[in-house]
Amino acid sequence: MHTQPKANTFKDVQYQFTGYLRDPENNDKPAGIEQRRLNVYRDLFYNNIEGFISSCFPVLKSLVPEESWHAMVRDFMIKHKSKSPLFNEIAHEFLYYLDNERNLRNDPVFIQALCHYEWVELALSISEAEPKTISFDPEQDYLAIGLNTSTLAWPLSYTFPVHQISTDFQPEQASENPVFLLVYRDPNDDVLFLELNPVSARLIDLLNEGQTGQQAAEQIAQELQHPNPEVVYDGAKVLIHDWIQRSILISV
Repeated sequence: MHTQPKANTFKDVQYQFTGYLRDPENNDKPAGIEQRRLNVYRDLFYNNIEGFISSCFPVLKSLVPEESWHAMVRDFMIKHKSKSPLFNEIAHEFLYYLDNERNLRNDPVFIQALCHYEWVELALSISEAEPKTISFDPEQDYLAIGLNTSTLAWPLSYTFPVHQISTDFQPEQASENPVFLLVYRDPNDDVLFLELNPVSARLIDLLNEGQTGQQAAEQIAQELQHPNPEVVYDGAKVLIHDWIQRSILISV
């Protein structure tokens, strides 16, 4: 008995259509749709994704030749299946693609670190977290109370000086020592950064672990085997005062 081939379901057509939009060079176009209309959908889809990635990673785009940039965006669209329908999640999806799905052989060695840094700036700028501040009193002994970083202040560590990368500076190998940064959103909603040294980065870590400033300073002085611990205490006090005024630190 001869049977007719089963007609494509609507779901099959959807998969064929989206497959064509993602990778028109290697997927058949869905039947029954005028090419002119397909071109409109294809270009609109690509331009929306490319435009958003460009706005999220402007430094990276400035470093990559145009042909290579568009090839990277297309590769992202082909290989990565996004988990979120929200446009503001595309940047995070792109990070996952770089970390797990892309062949990085021909990319700058710092691409993952740079893109993470650029994503942090975006994430902080659109965060819905409510800013919290401490009413600063210069007479208050802030070394004696519990403090930690605000949800709008992120201490970070990189193997490249990502905050310095530009068309004029593109490192070819990782730094000998970690690069410590503190990226934060201030009360004016501006996203800023501070470069930390190993001691100030250690102070931030200890505060976030629950130590008071005094306890943290004492531990750091011991770790450094500093001959004059009072110098460390005074330095910690200056840093903590500055971070409170910048709304980086809040009370526990």
